[in-house]
Amino acid sequence: MTAPVDLAKPTGERQDGVRAARMSYVERAELSLALADHKPLASLGLNPDPLQQLAAALSTVRTETGERADAVLDLVPVRERRLVRRRRRLLARSRRRGPSAYGERLTGGLGGGGAWGSVTAAWSGGKASGAGHDRLPRMTDLRDGVGKFDPAAGAVFAVQLLLRTEASHPQAALACMHRLLAVFATTSGENYFKAHRPRTRRAVARFDHRFASGEFAPRRRQWLTVPEVAGFLKPPTAKCNASSVVRSGGLVPPAPADLPVYAGQRDLVPLGAVIYPDGRERIGAMKVKDLLFALGLGKSGHGKTELGLVQCIALAHNDYGTWFLDPHGEAWARAKPYLAHPHIQSRVWEINLADAEPDQMVVSWNPLSMEGRKPSDVQQVIRTVVEGIAAAQDWGDHAPRARTVLARTAQALALLNLKAVGASHPEMQCTVFQIRSWLTDEDWRKALLPHLPKSVQEYWRTTFPKLPADAVPTVTYVMDRLDTSPALQAFFGCPQSGYDVRAAMDTRRVVFVCPSGSEADALVSCLLIHDLHRAGLSRQDTPRDERETFWGWGDELTALDSSSKGFLAAIAEQLRKYEVRFSGLTQMALRLSAITRQALLQNQSLLSTCAADYDEAAFVARRWNGHVTPETITQLPKYHYLMSITLNGRPTPPFRVRGLSVEEVFAHYNNPDGIPDLDEAIDSNLRRRPVSEILARLEVLDDEVLAHFTGRRPQAAGIDPTTRLD
Repeated sequence: MTAPVDLAKPTGERQDGVRAARMSYVERAELSLALADHKPLASLGLNPDPLQQLAAALSTVRTETGERADAVLDLVPVRERRLVRRRRRLLARSRRRGPSAYGERLTGGLGGGGAWGSVTAAWSGGKASGAGHDRLPRMTDLRDGVGKFDPAAGAVFAVQLLLRTEASHPQAALACMHRLLAVFATTSGENYFKAHRPRTRRAVARFDHRFASGEFAPRRRQWLTVPEVAGFLKPPTAKCNASSVVRSGGLVPPAPADLPVYAGQRDLVPLGAVIYPDGRERIGAMKVKDLLFALGLGKSGHGKTELGLVQCIALAHNDYGTWFLDPHGEAWARAKPYLAHPHIQSRVWEINLADAEPDQMVVSWNPLSMEGRKPSDVQQVIRTVVEGIAAAQDWGDHAPRARTVLARTAQALALLNLKAVGASHPEMQCTVFQIRSWLTDEDWRKALLPHLPKSVQEYWRTTFPKLPADAVPTVTYVMDRLDTSPALQAFFGCPQSGYDVRAAMDTRRVVFVCPSGSEADALVSCLLIHDLHRAGLSRQDTPRDERETFWGWGDELTALDSSSKGFLAAIAEQLRKYEVRFSGLTQMALRLSAITRQALLQNQSLLSTCAADYDEAAFVARRWNGHVTPETITQLPKYHYLMSITLNGRPTPPFRVRGLSVEEVFAHYNNPDGIPDLDEAIDSNLRRRPVSEILARLEVLDDEVLAHFTGRRPQAAGIDPTTRLD
């Protein structure tokens, strides 16, 4: 019986545990000029790029299997004194060989060949038929004698050219060597390169020593001029399209030499990693006083939101007020661990409309609230509600009747709220959901009308009943949409507001707003943007030197612009003087409305873009007056930007910036263990309440408001109506 045979492939490891070395085969070649060195090689131009074939040959090298290919070109300048001696020797040799070696000109009269001799010489290539004639060398023949070493040739270099390939199979190494030889065969002209392979062990050792150490000891003298070697010494051009070539990404101006370096200073805003003139990479920054409005453009997932988040966290820790509208909630989830610190958590606000669990703690906002306001502020409240809802519904100038009905309703409810607050019962104020009750419940409206001024009562008793029936559903449609989301019911359904963006401005709050993700997002975003604009304008009542600088960011600006209907443009045009700064982040500037795009570009002091498609890239490149090309923008790597800023009051050319993540910049702030304490602080800061409690109160709010003003007992038992947020 024969012993079993193991047919498994060897593992490459010896039985004694020592891994066997992989067999490696090496090919070596030294290239030298085949003819005299004064005869030139072909002068290579730029199209096609001489490096194209070299890059293509090297791209076939499989480094993962141990293959390697090297082409070493060593240059040593030739001194002028040696070059002059070389020219003299070449001229002397050409004279010794005589004119026939390099051409001649024949002269003579009628005798000694005469005219007939000249004619026959012309036919015979210079050989006269007569016996007597003169032979004179031409000046061009003298230039031919020295060849490429003409005095006008410029610099001359002594060259050593070594090629070496390595592979795990001898044929693979040989094939790679042949590809390299084919590359340098393209230089063949009057002269050409000839390959010399070392054959003896001593020659191989000598070759390897020169290859590894850089010792300059070429096989023979070979001098080359600049046109002969320049094609291999320059960087690859745009004509070199091999995949193995590392691209520079296009021509971009360098960063300003006086660009500030960010190290946590309060008066600086970080931009990202920038290469400074000394070649070192640092975190570049711009001055707070120079950053008014910003526009960030580029593809999704390339770092626009990350840039805004880094800036927001930096300014929040430096005691500035911030406001970040985060449509997806991802930015808030990433920022939370970096804000969980005692020195800042008392200023943090979270408005998260995506969660609607019964025990979820939420904040509320009542746009009709009159707490802390005067009778003269009623008009501002009416404008906030009417313009916000009208813009979100895209009424424009085509729904004057609906706008009028909504304005009159908001006026009536705001006046009732003013009375409730004056009676020290702010918990009895009406919300936006009472707009529907006012318009659809005639008994409820008639019971409350006597508590309004007579001028207001007159409209509802004489004009409103004459309106067609379809006027009311146009207005109440908004509340019907809000009813589809418990989170939005809780946000808009509480009489007392925990969210007040004007208070956030004046007290340096750190605000993150995350919409619900429902179909009513456009309405919510529009109301929030309009409220930000209104709050900024309301700072007219504060002396200029007492206004705290407040920073806002709007992510997914295209969606915000489609719902805000001009308020973003108004923010960029009007709020600078009230110390409100705003940064917009979007994928496509061309999808912004013309009024918003023009306002942001006109007033921006920071314009940045990551990679974009050609049309978007061309749009941005035109704003930079030809400093960069659209192709440069389209080829930007992920998380890299081109950015221009205002520095010391003047705009800079665009420069490269490598985006930095929150983890890179603020690793020392990361405190996930502090998140529970931060949540408790937010509950206290915003007086948040459970969703179930707010919704239960909203169910009976109509009856409680009626009972407060008329003395009637509520029809349904709700929670204690005297419960206040404070």
